[in-house]
Amino acid sequence: MVPAARGGSDVERVARHALGRADVAVQEQLAGLSNTAWPLVDGDGGRYVLKQGPLTSAAKWTSSHRALTLAGEAGIPVPELRFAGEVDGSLVRVLTWIDGTPADQAPLGEAEVGRMIGSLGAAIGALHRRRVDGFSSRLDGSAPTFRRWADYLEHRMRGIAGRCQEAGLDPALVDRVGTEVARLAGRVGGAAEPVVCHRDLHLGNLILAADGSLAGIIDWDAAEPWDRAGDWFKLEYEVLRAHPDRADDLRSAYLDGGPVPAHWDERRRIVHLVEALNTLPNAVGRGWGDEFADRARRHLDALLTGSG
Repeated sequence: MVPAARGGSDVERVARHALGRADVAVQEQLAGLSNTAWPLVDGDGGRYVLKQGPLTSAAKWTSSHRALTLAGEAGIPVPELRFAGEVDGSLVRVLTWIDGTPADQAPLGEAEVGRMIGSLGAAIGALHRRRVDGFSSRLDGSAPTFRRWADYLEHRMRGIAGRCQEAGLDPALVDRVGTEVARLAGRVGGAAEPVVCHRDLHLGNLILAADGSLAGIIDWDAAEPWDRAGDWFKLEYEVLRAHPDRADDLRSAYLDGGPVPAHWDERRRIVHLVEALNTLPNAVGRGWGDEFADRARRHLDALLTGSG
């Protein structure tokens, strides 16, 4: 058995086992990588990232790997999975490195921002044209799948409500959000479309080339079969927050000359409500800080009062 990675030479032993070659070395830790991810380089100059996680993440990782495959088939630039498996009681995977700079670290002028927004909108539009069979919280079949968006939302809200209760959050807020989500889902009806959604399109997960165009999208661990509005929470909450004057450009690139989807405002509003509420127990459980949670609460308040 090869020992699980813990850092330094131990990571190299695991990486060499995973890639089947002896000339793999760990590079200096880079900004943006967690303490369970390490950059690697082989003797030919090939670059990778090794990630480690608990065995309890097996279904999540399998779903993530399926998302990578589907995204690649849709023409999205994504890392290539080189190894995935158990190594001495831990999950380990090795993915190819995408050269470029995370969008939250890149020096962007107006021209570069325009290329980023245009190429991002086109990429997510292409991703969302690949339909899947039903709505779910997993792409590998390990979670219940629903034909109707309203049924999936009811299922999802029950899970979020339970985690909100465990986190000691206001049950009245949870009820208000649930009521509004159910109301909007009734209006949307069968207009919702199950597609692969990345669901975590913040600037740090967008890798840019020097000219600002999209070189790759990383970290597909949150990807799920949602309605195509599913990616618009982070696109609007994070990307357009940084570039608010580019909303029309992003939507135009996303639609690529096609019509605005039916009930689009209601579908996006549902996703904002669900994802913003879901942020609250995550913020408490993962120690993201009061500022992060307060922002999500303000966003929910604005949505519920009609000002968001």
